[in-house]
Amino acid sequence: MQKEITGRAQVDGQRLRARKRFVYLVALAAGVAIFLLSWMIRTPGDAFLAYLYPLFALMLVALFVAVWRAPGPLSRLEPWMLGLVAAMILSRLAWHFHAGGPLDAHLLVLAGGHYWAVGIVILAAFVMLEHRRGLRAGLAILVVATLIAVSGIAGEWQQGALSREAAVYLLRIHLFLAVLLGLASVATSMRDTVKDALVRSEALEQAARTDPLTGLANRRAAEAVLEQHAASVRHDGVPVTVIGLDIDHFKSVNDTHGHATGDAVIAGVAAILRASVRKPDLVARWGGEEFLIVAPHVGREGGLELAERCRQAIAREPIAEVPVTASFGVTTFDPQDTLDDVLGRADDMMYRAKEAGRDRVLSDDALACA
Repeated sequence: MQKEITGRAQVDGQRLRARKRFVYLVALAAGVAIFLLSWMIRTPGDAFLAYLYPLFALMLVALFVAVWRAPGPLSRLEPWMLGLVAAMILSRLAWHFHAGGPLDAHLLVLAGGHYWAVGIVILAAFVMLEHRRGLRAGLAILVVATLIAVSGIAGEWQQGALSREAAVYLLRIHLFLAVLLGLASVATSMRDTVKDALVRSEALEQAARTDPLTGLANRRAAEAVLEQHAASVRHDGVPVTVIGLDIDHFKSVNDTHGHATGDAVIAGVAAILRASVRKPDLVARWGGEEFLIVAPHVGREGGLELAERCRQAIAREPIAEVPVTASFGVTTFDPQDTLDDVLGRADDMMYRAKEAGRDRVLSDDALACA
């Protein structure tokens, strides 16, 4: 079970990274298109567009290739991406305020063509970075944009060339960006809080269903899986085999070698069982030195073969320098069986195997192989 949970987490992480990579590639491709289109329809005399926009497009193409070919997580590349894009947008904003002519003449261009981009970069800071770093980056972008605006309009303000409407318009824009920064900060903080709570909840649930010594499913988890398989047997007739096993002479292992060795033996048997079963099979520590194997889509004959394979694997070599064997009881679900019926038969066969000499497999149809 531990391996399955870890495997699912790894798959989910890979999917998330793949989606993030895809989003970045789409955004970078869109950025290249925007810069090139702006360059193609530029007005005469706009030196910034004429010379720097093609350079910006090439930089985004280089970032596109870097993201495309990055072998692992993008965490090291993301701050550079954010910083470069922010520098592009803020430099164009600075040109408008300091070299673009009277502010009133291109105020709508600023609002419709550049301040929205500043807002997107602020949001991108929270998407690309964790909350605290995103807040610092977003705040830095807002502060730089505000300083650019203040320094750009200072001259016009002193000369009385700045209209009251333009000043109010710019103030509203920067207040909007500040509100956007605050909302993004709150939203990402809530996201991280919920995420942490889910992670803790999943960890607690995993701990409640996992045996700490072996990493196998515990009795509670095994019973839940057995209930699911019992329903499948009743409704669909799917064969399910249940195998109970107990380590032979385990008390003498503890008495002779100590409890630390006993724990090592239990952990070693668990590792052997996990390596001997199929992927769909469940291996659980039932309690003490007892284990349970649940094998779906396996009939009695297949269950006997699986139990014998596990028995031979355990007996093959000493575990923690102690010779170890185990006794196995095999049964299968019948449609009319309750959980207690199946577990009782598996337990009965396991103890009969012990009475018959241990280190053997018995099934409830009296078929045995030693």
